[in-house]
Amino acid sequence: MNHYGAQTQEHWRKHRAAEYAQIEDPATFFTAKGKEIAAEIERRTNEAEQQQQAGQSTDFMANLASLNNVSTTVRDEVMREMAFTEPGSPI
Repeated sequence: MNHYGAQTQEHWRKHRAAEYAQIEDPATFFTAKGKEIAAEIERRTNEAEQQQQAGQSTDFMANLASLNNVSTTVRDEVMREMAFTEPGSPI
């Protein structure tokens, strides 16, 4: 299980306990969820980086900071949407 799956599992254990208890095989479920989250983060990051590259400056450090910001923002958005969900949200 990757770290996204582990974070999701921990969130569900604490905040979606009733739904977590109904999962027959948590290891398999959260392993798959972690892979799904990682793929979505990669897809969105690549998309955002391609859009950003069109407007890049010649300042290496500014470009690096901008790419790091994109990566962090995308990761946070995807985790909110797919991992850190409220009870009763779609699985």
